[in-house]
Amino acid sequence: MSVTSENLPVALLPDLAAGFAVPDSAIGLLVTGYAIVVAVTVVPLVALTARWNRRTAVLVPVAAIAASNLLLAVAPNYGVAVVARVVSAVGHGVFWSVVAPIAARMLGPQQAGRATAVVFAGNSLAFLFGLPLTSWLGATAGWRLTAVAVAGAAALSLAVIHATIDPLPPEEATSGRRPADVRSTVTDRSLISVNLVTMIVIFGHFTAFTYITAIIAHYAHLTGSTTSSLLFAHGTAGLLGLTLIGRHVDRHPRTTALIVTGGLTACMLVLLIVGADSHLAAGAAIVLWAVPAGGMPVVLQAAVLRTAAVSKDLASAVYIVAYQIGIAAGAAIGGTFVDHGALPAAVAVTAVCGLSVTIATARSVAFKRRAAGAVPSKETV
Repeated sequence: MSVTSENLPVALLPDLAAGFAVPDSAIGLLVTGYAIVVAVTVVPLVALTARWNRRTAVLVPVAAIAASNLLLAVAPNYGVAVVARVVSAVGHGVFWSVVAPIAARMLGPQQAGRATAVVFAGNSLAFLFGLPLTSWLGATAGWRLTAVAVAGAAALSLAVIHATIDPLPPEEATSGRRPADVRSTVTDRSLISVNLVTMIVIFGHFTAFTYITAIIAHYAHLTGSTTSSLLFAHGTAGLLGLTLIGRHVDRHPRTTALIVTGGLTACMLVLLIVGADSHLAAGAAIVLWAVPAGGMPVVLQAAVLRTAAVSKDLASAVYIVAYQIGIAAGAAIGGTFVDHGALPAAVAVTAVCGLSVTIATARSVAFKRRAAGAVPSKETV
């Protein structure tokens, strides 16, 4: 629901542009601006709500998302639509900061990765079903009724969360609220390394992924309904990757990190080296690309939950800032390449980013094993 709302302008771009009499780029700003609002507001808002009951900390953001889509549905002009998106972005950032730590607490600290996989299953389903469904609904019933439908889905989620999740107190009475907690979380060296990896990997991924339909046309030479079919296969593969990575990330965190970044690199290299000459290879690489990409958020978020020393909610908020910076920067750089007809350069950037993180992770694993004096039978970090 949250991710479907986040990407609603993507699914309804031509309809919104026509409805508000603005260019397509103005509707694109509803997505870019969304990411910026999330990045700017999430840390102070998570600190502000640190003492709230955790169920309340989820219900309020979901209510904000529902209200924002109702406001969008009745928006008389583009300015009101911008306000609606700001309200949704504020709720989105807080929601994703608290929902994974809550799931981890419910399943136990040793299953943080599995809990994160369960949470991000909704993310994958939004790309698999949410975007195509809202696009279809917008074309058949209009964008205003589509916004009402998304608001209704958020309201239904609100009722389900209230009925199925018991009140849950914060981790500690003051954890994550004091300025010292914010400073220690932002400056924690372990979290800095995780967030740096997040920015690099997400930057590389979104440099290409934002323009995946252009990649499909350029390499696989598919358009129209065949593009939709390949996108559906890509989404299905992403759900598979999320499931497989989620099962193993708790026991083998560094190995799954290597699989994710290495797999991403391999798919991009296939596209660059043989994709232009083989439509079949290009199509396979585009679909398989989703397998490591589907597990990517699970590996990164689970690393944050394992590393956080003070407040997992606050650590997740800082992680979301890094994630949103990666999205915005990747989309901007990729757009520059696409505008200049250099789509392979965007794919190459993704490959380089994945390869650099793969090498760094492999060296980190080797260093820790040498420091331990032996190869451990089970990964613990």
